[in-house]
Amino acid sequence: MHIAAKVAVETPAPHQRRAEREAIEVPTTMRALGYQGHDVVIRNISTMGFMADADGEFDAESIVRVRLPSLGTVSARVVWAKGGQIGCEFTHEIDLHRLRAVLAATGAAPSRRDRRPRLVS
Repeated sequence: MHIAAKVAVETPAPHQRRAEREAIEVPTTMRALGYQGHDVVIRNISTMGFMADADGEFDAESIVRVRLPSLGTVSARVVWAKGGQIGCEFTHEIDLHRLRAVLAATGAAPSRRDRRPRLVS
């Protein structure tokens, strides 16, 4: 396989997710640098980013700050914004253990791959 072909196979397209997302519902505030904060509800999250319902307008490529339970304020880059929703990529990937702390604080269940088997009598 040529190097270019191998890179194309291994590199996800911009619209493809690079990390599995967990469904959550977290009302919070998000603010673009230099602007007033807007109410958002984060609907899913991964170590790489999140998707939220957004009350305000955000431009693609802008840098935003959002507060996450048990994690504090983090920075992200707006990847897309359409129809009252916004997709963002964290500027620094969140460690899996820290993401699990966010999920625990929101009451979100871990994904099936993280669940331990239960003993059934």
